[in-house]
Amino acid sequence: MSHLHIPDGVLPVAVWLPGLAAGLLLLMWSARLARGASRQQVAYQGALGALVLVAMAVEVPLGPLEYHLTLVGPVGVLLGPAATFQVAFIASAILALVGHGGLTVVGLNALVLGAGGALARPMYLALARRAQPPAAMAGATAVAQAVSGALWLATVMLGLGSGGAAPGAGRLGLFAAVAFPLWLVGIATESAVAWGTARFILRVRPDLLPRGPAATGSGENAGESAA
Repeated sequence: MSHLHIPDGVLPVAVWLPGLAAGLLLLMWSARLARGASRQQVAYQGALGALVLVAMAVEVPLGPLEYHLTLVGPVGVLLGPAATFQVAFIASAILALVGHGGLTVVGLNALVLGAGGALARPMYLALARRAQPPAAMAGATAVAQAVSGALWLATVMLGLGSGGAAPGAGRLGLFAAVAFPLWLVGIATESAVAWGTARFILRVRPDLLPRGPAATGSGENAGESAA
């Protein structure tokens, strides 16, 4: 629900072009931060990026609904803000090439997912002071997904309200009323997956989880230990 499956030509240029420009600028900024990354860090980030790509491409059946996981919470916790934004941008670009949203919304998708991912690690570190890692990761994911979902909803409503044949306020309100329960389902689903992910990591590689202020960068410690 926090990924825009909108084909090219639907959103007005005034909505997608600034998003694409901002996304490219942030991608260049994050690339500068990653200049000193080791091969192990790059491989670690690439492996998590591939996992995100698969999760976002596969539909998870939830009764009558089908949901695309983003894993923005767990990946944000494990990689940190800058590396997570790179993953979000590249995954969005690849998905656009196979028809999961248009090329014009790549920047918007990266911003929507990256905003949530940027909050995941700081929130995890705050929660981990009093909670076990699974609960901390689930809480951090809930916050990340809530932010990404809210931005997704705001972007769609902005696009609907910017066209020449824009729907009235009543139809926009109806859309928001329908989307809100789906947003809550997305938060619950992603948080449950994050909880299970943290439990698995604790059993096999607990050193991958950030442990304090020294680990709040772009994933250096985790990337090196994953090699």
